Amino acid sequence: MQQKRNALPSVLLAILSTLGILVGLFISGFLLASTLRVLPHTTPPPGNVEVFFNYAIISLALTTSVINALTLSASVRYLRKKGSKPLPVLGIFAKITLLALWLLSLIAGFFASQNPNWYPALALATTISVSLPILLLIMLARSGLPRSTRQREFGTITLGLTVSPLLIMVIESILIALVVVAVFILIGIRNQAPQQISQIIESLVNAGGGIEQLDLVLFDLMQEPIIALAVFLSLGLLVPMIEEIFKPMAVWFLLNRPLQDHEGYALGLISGGAFALLESAGMVIQMNPPDWLAAVVLRAATGILHIGLSGLVGFGLVRSKTIHKPVRGFLFILLAGALHGAWNSFAIYSGLAALPALENPAGYQANAATVASIILMGLIFIAVITLNVFTSRFIRRTLPD
Repeated sequence: MQQKRNALPSVLLAILSTLGILVGLFISGFLLASTLRVLPHTTPPPGNVEVFFNYAIISLALTTSVINALTLSASVRYLRKKGSKPLPVLGIFAKITLLALWLLSLIAGFFASQNPNWYPALALATTISVSLPILLLIMLARSGLPRSTRQREFGTITLGLTVSPLLIMVIESILIALVVVAVFILIGIRNQAPQQISQIIESLVNAGGGIEQLDLVLFDLMQEPIIALAVFLSLGLLVPMIEEIFKPMAVWFLLNRPLQDHEGYALGLISGGAFALLESAGMVIQMNPPDWLAAVVLRAATGILHIGLSGLVGFGLVRSKTIHKPVRGFLFILLAGALHGAWNSFAIYSGLAALPALENPAGYQANAATVASIILMGLIFIAVITLNVFTSRFIRRTLPD
């Protein structure tokens, strides 16, 4: 009976990873068939932005299928051998190699982004350029720490690419829908409901010019205090807390098993990396190809937040379990959610304040509040790095000799 209970998580993980492989292959095949069907009708065929978008999704879907295949292999090996050894620690040469490959992918992607004929190659460069800094950041954050088993690490990635984002998306959608309903009710109480609601719906429907036009629509909507409050409440409080709770889902599942502090921290880092991969790739794919390089570098920087904050939560959950003080884990979640929410709030404010520059670049001047919000974002960035440095140092000091 004990063997069956221990084997059950591996069986479930094997099923989940198999589904992940099939879904990734289905998405890739469907989009590839659609792209090849419309390719002869595009002008010029390889340079169509929609084609770049499709190829980028195909590349990302195939990458997730490969990762899930590694998870499936690890689960099968565990079920056959009834055990799993920790993975080897990669040294400085591996880190330098990843950094060099990332720089090469940035160079290749930059030149591909400037030539519409190379947009299909840009799609592959997108996946590589988004993935490599995530791997590098995880390796740097857990330098000097032992690694967990193959099944736990790849299983964490699979959960972070499948169940965790799906659950986060469902919960966030429900809460945001409730916030939208509350906004409409409050606007209606002020006897502005018919006009305001029709304006909101008309503006969103007509925002067909991409992200920049949608940003301008949101800027107009944010002039309404109730809508502005709802946006900051949703993106500055609700969304960050939900993400920081559910991103390290693998750690939650493993809390009742023997789990050491360094494993909680490392699995948290990996969970944040999986989430960052999906979010960053999704954001870069939606940008105009000429802005590709800036988007990739910016997303690499924000990836530090997702990876670092999830690492802190993973460590906090395991540490609180070890010392039998569950409140500590809750405090780590609050800390991560607060830092994430503050970053989102300042980013929203600075982004909206800079939107007038799209219409009048020559006459735009950043005010003191905008500059202050950018400085505060930098301080949050430094705080996340500092907290992770001290956490890693603490774990290394407590490791058994």
